[in-house]
Amino acid sequence: MDYAEARDWLFGRRRMGMKYGLERISGLVSDLGSPHLGFRTIHVVGTNGKGSTTAILAETARQLGYRTGRMTSPHLLDFRERIAVDGAWIPEEAVLRFVREFRDRIERREATFFEIVTALAAWHFGLEGVDWVIAEAGLGGRYDASRVLAGEATVFTGVQIEHSRILGSTRPLIAAEKAAIAEPGTLLVAAAQTPDVEEVIAKAVAEKTLRRILPVEADRGGLPGEHQIRNASLALTAALELFIGGPDRIRRAFEKALDTVRWPGRLDLRRGDPPILFDVAHNPEAVEQLLKHISGWEKPVPAVVGILSDKPWKEMAALLAPHLGPLVTTTPLSERKLDAADLAAGFREEGLECHDRERIEDALELCRSMAGGRTVLVTGSFFVVGEAMLTAWRRGWIEEPTGEDSQAIPVDRESAGPV
Repeated sequence: MDYAEARDWLFGRRRMGMKYGLERISGLVSDLGSPHLGFRTIHVVGTNGKGSTTAILAETARQLGYRTGRMTSPHLLDFRERIAVDGAWIPEEAVLRFVREFRDRIERREATFFEIVTALAAWHFGLEGVDWVIAEAGLGGRYDASRVLAGEATVFTGVQIEHSRILGSTRPLIAAEKAAIAEPGTLLVAAAQTPDVEEVIAKAVAEKTLRRILPVEADRGGLPGEHQIRNASLALTAALELFIGGPDRIRRAFEKALDTVRWPGRLDLRRGDPPILFDVAHNPEAVEQLLKHISGWEKPVPAVVGILSDKPWKEMAALLAPHLGPLVTTTPLSERKLDAADLAAGFREEGLECHDRERIEDALELCRSMAGGRTVLVTGSFFVVGEAMLTAWRRGWIEEPTGEDSQAIPVDRESAGPV
């Protein structure tokens, strides 16, 4: 078995779907020797902003001198980015070794894809001797596999109605599931929420004797977009509460983190001819933040859009339609895909004429040709943005990546795009 075969075997575990319960992941990390007991964990949960908050907090910890693990999902460019130590993605050799050594136990446990990734992360972090792990939850909640890491703090970024079939159909129900990841007696960092969600948080605080604190306000967000100030504030507050060194030193490390952190695909403008703005906005709230960011741009904006079928895509199309043109719809690389032709029909119902191309590469090529030198927007899904960014690098349409992003190059087509 080589790395590509190990990766494909991991991806093949997606056929297991989602299974409720923590028995499998608990048994699996026990099989590994319980590596999660060797480091301290902070969970990050919520609908939007989890990845950015995780990235800022992990970089703050690194700037303080902690050896820091970061676990995120889904990935944008390469599977290995889900598990990183001090910004270095898990090596191919480590993934291969893990699959070789533990495949039989994984299969006996009938572990799902996300459970395996969580166990792989704990195993790798244990071997690397990390001090802190900043773990972005999957769907987040009482049955999230990452709960096995038993975080001593939870950072709550807020909720929107998403994954309602799994988490519930109202914001309070979703909030209750997200808050359930918190261990009894631990810290909860959460900004003030709407009254219905506040009621849920208050109940969780009382039942679990959580120490709930409101975030201090950061002066800036580091990453593009006004909403990043909210995410940075959450990260700063968690750092002040949990890391040692005193508030002045922690704030200095936080400011350095804001200067150095990068999080691809989030209002991510890449130079090229024409430039391309990549943004993974995949629900209405995220679309509204995107539209706020481009409010000063010349309209209409040339765009490539692809959305998953289980998202509120008609609402997203209605928000986007008045601002886009020429528009090319495309099909995400996911079994949950919404076909490009169906999305195009939805945009046409909003009065916007558009083209559709099944392949993301074809859609981006067509949009660039029609853009007249104007900046092109690519949005709607991780499954579109990741492949489009990799395509743009391969075709020389944008500048090659630097820093952490460069770990995705070279990359073959099978490893492109998230799962």
